[in-house]
Amino acid sequence: MQTILTSGPVSNRLNIVVLSEGYTSSQLAQFAVDATNAVNALLSHPPYQEYRNYFNAFAIKVASAQPGSDHPSSGIYRDTYFNSTYDPVADYLITIPADSTGQGKVDALLQSRMPNCQLPILLVNDPNQGGSDGFDRTAIASTAVLFSEMPPLPPGILTHETGHVLANLGDEYTIPYPGFPDTEEPNTTQQTNRSLLKWKAWVSTNTPIPTPETVGEGVVGLFEGAHYHETGWYRPELNCAMGNLGAEFCSVCSEALVLAIYQRVRPVDAFSPASTSFSVSSTQALTFSLSLLQPTSHNLDVQWFTNGVAWTGATHLGLTLSPEALFNGTNWISARVNDLTSLVRNDPANLLSQIVTWTVDVTLPQLRLDSPLRLTGGKFAFRVSGNAAQGFVIQSSTNLLDWAPLETNYLVAGQFWHTNFAAGPSSRMFYRAATLP
Repeated sequence: MQTILTSGPVSNRLNIVVLSEGYTSSQLAQFAVDATNAVNALLSHPPYQEYRNYFNAFAIKVASAQPGSDHPSSGIYRDTYFNSTYDPVADYLITIPADSTGQGKVDALLQSRMPNCQLPILLVNDPNQGGSDGFDRTAIASTAVLFSEMPPLPPGILTHETGHVLANLGDEYTIPYPGFPDTEEPNTTQQTNRSLLKWKAWVSTNTPIPTPETVGEGVVGLFEGAHYHETGWYRPELNCAMGNLGAEFCSVCSEALVLAIYQRVRPVDAFSPASTSFSVSSTQALTFSLSLLQPTSHNLDVQWFTNGVAWTGATHLGLTLSPEALFNGTNWISARVNDLTSLVRNDPANLLSQIVTWTVDVTLPQLRLDSPLRLTGGKFAFRVSGNAAQGFVIQSSTNLLDWAPLETNYLVAGQFWHTNFAAGPSSRMFYRAATLP
């Protein structure tokens, strides 16, 4: 296995693995070049381009006895590792057996070399264009398609097939496919009620539903023709990579792909302190920080909270605060990270948001005077409460400058009641309690 692209730990990246099919031992060096070109081509197209930092990519080199792939329509058969074959009619659709002689081999290699793979790609060394989604499990494409979608050229077969595998996107073709399951995908529907459209967040109120093709490109609506039906099935936009090789992904498909990426990758790469639960018994400042997985051209939004209350202006990657600003007892420090990308308008599962929370148990020597009571004979009482492990002293003053000690004692169950023994020398007295060192 060879590393093509690494941007971080495989545990928090969308890991692409490109496998060789129809490459002989002497051609594996060329496969390394082809695999690199395939990854670069794929990640040059939106929305992948915006989230390139969220991907790792690897190549697994497997030699075949013969180059190329089967072409039953021409009577050509090759001895290859994954037993790939073009369809016998159009000589365009490339598949591998679903059993242990094809997909089973893909699964076994991934399990042994990269079990965290989320996007397998089978690159077939054949000069004829073709590909498929490999039963929604593996994106398959021939090397002939690579140069047709290298930047600045638009997406092609490879990018199209990854839409199936990653986001379960549906084909928007209108050519009949008898027996194709009538299962809706994120970008296909039979629904014509505007209020019930799964992509209604993208549809302007002045866009007619269904939408005539005369409105042109770039408008999200309900265009008839999708899911291998000319009528009765609808797609979001006039042109999209899922129906027209050479077009970019439409807004709805782009949204589905971004959500699919966030299903597999979390925006917070790391945080400090690493422990999310700890105790504090000193006044030393506390520092919290985040390491974020930033998109290519926009920054993630950060907001800090203490005990559910937002800190005004605390929108940076770090927060420093004094334990004295917290309560004695259990406190919660949280950082909420949001991707406010315009590529997503509907995120019901909050995939584009992540919250990291630290539970901080504070035990600082703090004291409070409260609950004053008037007693008979000029006496009074008040309560001392809080935390003072070494004891405390009650002091009095007539001017808030000179303080005289009155009583030294300890808290019992977090409190102590002080009662004066006689009226003080002044009609106005001030009292405080101080912890002992």
